[in-house]
Amino acid sequence: MPHLTLAERTAAIRELEESRLRLLAALEGLTEEQWRLRPTRDRWSIAECAEHITAAEVSMPKLVAAATGGERVEPAAERDEYVRRFTRDRSRREEAPERVRPKGRWPSLKETIQAFEERRAANLEFARTTREDLRSRFYPNPFVGVIDLYQWLLFLAAHTERHAVQIEEIRAWPASGKT
Repeated sequence: MPHLTLAERTAAIRELEESRLRLLAALEGLTEEQWRLRPTRDRWSIAECAEHITAAEVSMPKLVAAATGGERVEPAAERDEYVRRFTRDRSRREEAPERVRPKGRWPSLKETIQAFEERRAANLEFARTTREDLRSRFYPNPFVGVIDLYQWLLFLAAHTERHAVQIEEIRAWPASGKT
């Protein structure tokens, strides 16, 4: 059974780890007021962004179990770049699926970070060790369409980075008492 190339595995692990570190840096040293501040009525607070990121950190083994085989529509490398670029592009605002919208799942910054860290650690371990043929298994993504499971790893990293940037923007909001 084919498995990830060393370059693919290395890229996925690097992107997952870099986005993890960017999120943690964006959350570091927040006051309770900053954690809860909504920059405007129609925008999420940092707490809501962090909850959304954590809720969206799907279990890769669960995706493997739910994925189906299929035919690739376009070359994998082109689709990889599309997933990265489209997901990180903050010029578009998309409505999050109901299952990953903020609902107060984790009541504190500490609990949210702990839940995210557990989920990301499991996905990093999966990326480091999987022998699954991720390139021939597909699962629909609500934003970028049907993608292979390797591209799901890239999506998770890009999605975290997208919202880490959003958190950085909220921290810089004048009412947040800049840190």
